[in-house]
Amino acid sequence: MKSKIQVQKAVKNLTPKQMENLFSTMAGYFGVLSEPTRLRIMYAVCTGEKTVSEVIELCGSSQANVSRHLVALFKAGILNRRKQGVAVYYSIADNDTVEMCQMVCSRLAQGLH
Repeated sequence: MKSKIQVQKAVKNLTPKQMENLFSTMAGYFGVLSEPTRLRIMYAVCTGEKTVSEVIELCGSSQANVSRHLVALFKAGILNRRKQGVAVYYSIADNDTVEMCQMVCSRLAQGLH
């Protein structure tokens, strides 16, 4: 995860219009993460590359539903996809997003005890 100083440096010279575009892009990105099924998929895949069938089994959802969410995560750059023969494999492309989700999950889970 980036430190506060790195973030401040990254946004330092952005204009107000660029900041608004950044906030809009961030909202869209968090929108991708706002689906529980997508979080389940990320949780399933964060331990290593999985086939679509393995993700379906781990998530306990339908093939159509899982496939739709896999595509959304792939388009957002969170997951990688590769095809080998008839099998499609997914893996984590964006470790920073996984780390962020793990930190939030850990924080929220503490409140459940």
